[in-house]
Amino acid sequence: MRLITRAELTGHKKWIRTLEALEAAPGLAAGVAYSIGDSLTYRKGSTADLSTEDFVGRRRYHLVVAPLDGDAAVEIAPKASLAEQGAYSDLTDRQPFAGSGETVRVPQGEVLVVDIDEAARILPDPAAEAVVLHVTVEGATFHNK
Repeated sequence: MRLITRAELTGHKKWIRTLEALEAAPGLAAGVAYSIGDSLTYRKGSTADLSTEDFVGRRRYHLVVAPLDGDAAVEIAPKASLAEQGAYSDLTDRQPFAGSGETVRVPQGEVLVVDIDEAARILPDPAAEAVVLHVTVEGATFHNK
């Protein structure tokens, strides 16, 4: 897990594209999924709409959370410390986990990057709006762009 500023998303094409998606996010419709190829997908909404009951672990994409209005709370834990609640799906790149972790508060203007050895769940707060991105873990560039 890394908490970084938007200004730090530089140097590699995938992070530059992530920053471009974040800059476009305020003008996007809530709940609609957008993508840049298959290397970056994103959508915005209230954290209540983006929250999940289970922790979600991924293998091919980093979870990136960036609050747009208010602060977002995200609970994070190493996958190894959680109980598997189902099998990993290669189609959705998701695996559900149960347990507890550390709650991280992500201030508006900052970005949280969840590593693939961790699972996370966004905690609901109807007053907070965020954009959630899934960014490829492969290399430093987008191969299809």
